[in-house]
Amino acid sequence: MTSIDRKFITENILKLLDYSGVADSDFANLIEKSSRTMVRIRKGEALFTIESINIATQFFDKTLDELNTIKVEFEENYRNKLKDIHKSNTSFYAVLEKRPTITYAIKYYLLEYHEFQTSGMIVDKINDFFNSLGWEYSSSYISSSMSRHKKQIYVAGTKIVDGNKVNVYKKK
Repeated sequence: MTSIDRKFITENILKLLDYSGVADSDFANLIEKSSRTMVRIRKGEALFTIESINIATQFFDKTLDELNTIKVEFEENYRNKLKDIHKSNTSFYAVLEKRPTITYAIKYYLLEYHEFQTSGMIVDKINDFFNSLGWEYSSSYISSSMSRHKKQIYVAGTKIVDGNKVNVYKKK
């Protein structure tokens, strides 16, 4: 085995967190670190400890060698595969049963949804779509998230709903 590069492994763990839709705060609880420590890790001011890396290898079902490679591989439907793997591990499964991050929901579900790609959707329809998946987000949270994803989403127009002018969001 080559030498362990904690910086590299930390970057890969952060990618796996994003790809699996696990919130930083939930992962921080899993590895018994504070949310503040996770913020420092995200900013590049700290690295995961060896103990945290060991937990991550178990949680993400990746070997240390895989985390220590240039490009960690992601499987299709990764979050659900992890749920299947960890059905008997209550601490891991509980994290995966929670609502995923809004970024994950947008990137891997909403952007792939046919109606969103073709005709666009208002926030209420997006909320209904997420609710159909069992994920509850507030309308204001969805609306602000649409604004944060300008590289993938644009305002395709407006509609009048109940006398209010609302944006229609669509995939770029």
